[in-house]
Amino acid sequence: MVRLHLTTISQKTQRDPEPILIYSDDCLVKELEDTTSSTLVLDSKSSNVLIMYGQTQYKISLAQLKAIKQTTLHLTADVSIQVRLSYGIKLLDYTNLILASLSGTLAIGYSIFTNSSWREFLFLLGSTIIVLFVFMLLYKQTINTRNYNLRMYATISALVLIVLLIPSENWTLKTLIGLSTLTVITRFIKDYQGSFFKVYNPNPLIKE
Repeated sequence: MVRLHLTTISQKTQRDPEPILIYSDDCLVKELEDTTSSTLVLDSKSSNVLIMYGQTQYKISLAQLKAIKQTTLHLTADVSIQVRLSYGIKLLDYTNLILASLSGTLAIGYSIFTNSSWREFLFLLGSTIIVLFVFMLLYKQTINTRNYNLRMYATISALVLIVLLIPSENWTLKTLIGLSTLTVITRFIKDYQGSFFKVYNPNPLIKE
């Protein structure tokens, strides 16, 4: 499969009713407005993409696009379209999975054997972390990036609350979960930045 990300840019003050037509090997696969973005999934056997807007036509070889990564086509003086490869992103970090799950398990164990007034809340936070990661681990369909990020935000928030709610007297457990939380946050930020680098390639646009 070949994934292309298309972004159209228009300097017109009014929306043009005429769509931008996208063909793959002479078959119409997409119609775009003059100010929109879309991801296009093509068969790996496809050889080229034809973009039509009014009387303007551009044919792009997928082999050439794989070499240059992205290009900007000027369809008219006011309308252009950026075409670039969209890379698959590995979302689930198994190191974070293990660290967060262990922290959640420790929080559950602590909540069972402590007399703290927060023990029910600690049990709930630990259970939430484990359930979130189990669902992500067992879910076989493609995970939407936004949904994954929201789950990670929830996991990190739960970990931070666990660290704050554990009394200072239990400094060993507090430090252990704190270090685990710091590692999870650091790795998530690194992966988040890496996903942006893959999707938004910083190479200069190659204009035709």
